[in-house]
Amino acid sequence: MRNSGIPREEFFVTTKIPCCPGNQFANGSANCNYRRNATADIAHDFKVLGLDYVDLMLMHWPCDDPTETLAVYRAMESLVSEGKAKAVGVSNFNSSALATLLDSDLKVTPAVDQCAYSIAGHFEPRWGRDDASREACVAANCTFMAYSPLGGWALGGTGRVLNDPTVKSIGAAHNKSAAQVALRWVVQQGVVAVTSSDNAEYIAEDLDIFDFALSSAEMDALSKIR
Repeated sequence: MRNSGIPREEFFVTTKIPCCPGNQFANGSANCNYRRNATADIAHDFKVLGLDYVDLMLMHWPCDDPTETLAVYRAMESLVSEGKAKAVGVSNFNSSALATLLDSDLKVTPAVDQCAYSIAGHFEPRWGRDDASREACVAANCTFMAYSPLGGWALGGTGRVLNDPTVKSIGAAHNKSAAQVALRWVVQQGVVAVTSSDNAEYIAEDLDIFDFALSSAEMDALSKIR
């Protein structure tokens, strides 16, 4: 990126720090099995990135203890006033965790809640992978952002979603691929989709979802896939 000659402001850089302990949410992962220092984690991110500011800093998981969660978020809030982050947000916060945080007299409202969300993958409330969490974000003026929008966290994974007969038939009706239908279903609900590929054709295809719309009946049919 530095060697590209493209101005820094043309890039949107998002990074995350953990919130620990987080066994309830992170299943005791290596990053969340001991108490961490949010200030040190933030400093580590900036050192690794070698940047003066990031566009978005996220808390990767809520802590088991809401007090711990708030303490980490407070450390992130100061980044906005210091010019080190243009926005801060959270990730994997369900409607309950988000409500608890929002009820804490915050100085900076979370700009984003990034959760897994897709066709067949919007029925799990524990990590915010459900419609109630999406609706809670809308009510809080917090952007709900979907990672794995092609179904990576759905039962059966991406292959199950992209090979679903309903998804494929709707795609055929619009002359679009199953992946385009899956992404369109996400963004048509006002959700920001985050996906990636190392295939240039796939990237172009993923961006080509704004010249068609799914009907109400099609949206409903896709929403019922489990």
